[in-house]
Amino acid sequence: MSCFFLTCFIVLLMFFGVQCVTIVGLVGETVTLSCMYKTKIHYTTSICWGRGKVPWIKCSETLLSTDDEGRVTYRESERYQLQGRVREGDVSLSIQNVQENDSGIYGCRVELPGWFNDLKINIYLTVLKAPEPPTSVFTTEAFDGNLAITEDYEEPVVNHVHSKESTLFWPQNIVRMAVVIIMTVATPVFIYGLTSLLKKKFHEGTA
Repeated sequence: MSCFFLTCFIVLLMFFGVQCVTIVGLVGETVTLSCMYKTKIHYTTSICWGRGKVPWIKCSETLLSTDDEGRVTYRESERYQLQGRVREGDVSLSIQNVQENDSGIYGCRVELPGWFNDLKINIYLTVLKAPEPPTSVFTTEAFDGNLAITEDYEEPVVNHVHSKESTLFWPQNIVRMAVVIIMTVATPVFIYGLTSLLKKKFHEGTA
């Protein structure tokens, strides 16, 4: 029975131990992906940032990493910076001069003490083109034989873009909860059936 509870605990950590947010930025801007932890509780510890969702260990396609003192030990490009107070737990990643091909998933892992205790944050970054400036159109009009030039402005349609926007992915959480419930019900049934089968084979072998 203890194995059953341990299995459920690991499954719960796997599905619910990851925070998910989304951020929208404009081409050419500096975009900051937020990742923080409490150093008063865990002290300064090592972290890493990578492209793609946070895996079981470390980071996938590592972009930047630090040691236990908060010193940067690896940086793929100077575009990736830690501009917050790292020793106070602000390990947010700033990406300078973002381009459309920077869009995608970024993962932050903070290596905290204990089993399955790491802080894992997946961030969905979307980079959009900046809106074009207004264009002017010159038209001519005649007044009493004189030529007059008037200037009309075409106002472009601009979508309001927020530099940061946090969203909880509730549909994903509902699916994950359903999976956990199914596993919670199915696991003891499977263990009971397997135990009964092994006992039956054992008795047949000794008979």
